Amino acid sequence: MEIKILNLTKAYGDFKAVDDMNLSVADGELIGLLGPSGCGKSTTLFMLAGLTEPTSGQIFFGDKDVTRVPPEDREIGLVFQNYALYPHMTVLDNITFPLINRKVKKAEAIERAQEMAHLVQLDGLLNRKPSALSGGQQQRVAIARALVKKPQVLLLDEPLSNLDAKLRVETREEIKRIQQEVKITTLFVTHDQEEAMSISNRIAVMNRGVVQQYDAPQAMYLNPINSFVAQFLGMPQINMFEAKVTGRGVELNGVLLRTREQLDAAGKKVADGTYQMGVRPESLELCEDGFTVKADSVRMTGRDLLIFFKIGTTEFRALTHSDLQLRAGDDLCLRARKNSLIIFDADGSALVKC
Repeated sequence: MEIKILNLTKAYGDFKAVDDMNLSVADGELIGLLGPSGCGKSTTLFMLAGLTEPTSGQIFFGDKDVTRVPPEDREIGLVFQNYALYPHMTVLDNITFPLINRKVKKAEAIERAQEMAHLVQLDGLLNRKPSALSGGQQQRVAIARALVKKPQVLLLDEPLSNLDAKLRVETREEIKRIQQEVKITTLFVTHDQEEAMSISNRIAVMNRGVVQQYDAPQAMYLNPINSFVAQFLGMPQINMFEAKVTGRGVELNGVLLRTREQLDAAGKKVADGTYQMGVRPESLELCEDGFTVKADSVRMTGRDLLIFFKIGTTEFRALTHSDLQLRAGDDLCLRARKNSLIIFDADGSALVKC
């Protein structure tokens, strides 16, 4: 099922929770709606589900305009943040409930529920109550219940927010596996960028009701369209700073980050002046011919070392492998990898990458 969102807006008085959204989702894609709290991602999901009525715009499932179609007639499966399982029912009863509600014969309903339970790897747990399940198992019951109706579209609202860190990782992989097996068009809402980037085919990053960028995770991470996307994606966060473009190149507190020749080779002429710029911590590499700084502090995060330092008074973070023997107070020589320095225009849009 292909989904098309055309000029979709939801306004509450003068406040626009979703502002003129246009988005297309290909059949079988898994799309992440990502953004900070209050950006409009859940409102978008609820409009797709039919639980919230748009102020204007259209929603198409395939060739069918479903903008004003009731939720029960949209052929969707919806999984809420709190799972919304019936505590007095067994796993089997929870999964079969939508089918019994649709007057499907009990024998067929049980057969289909068992198929879904096998898909989400809940065999052997069908007679348990939700209280006897882990959070991840409860989540899979909710997914099985959503899928047992054989919907055309699966909608997930913050599906992993109630799980601990280890379980989040395991369950998101389960969601990806299930989605690929069923080949169902899926949209899920999250504020967790790692979650969205790890399992999505494409991500729509939203801010203040507006889609900032819609692209494949790696493409978006490497080529953010503006400073908001650059800062929202990435952990640790991108280094953002103000630096000058001069006849010499890109200068920060006396340190030359790029020569003018290197900057011009990026393919877009950048006028002299002060600009906001960004470079990701992992793009600052150790070398023998860069600029020398002193490590203010060093944190080991397992696989990586996070190094804090300053260029003049501007604070930076660099990320390198944890096998490096480095302590606070040590000198190190760094440079920004080729094609890793992003220069932003006055309106925050990405101007050039060099």
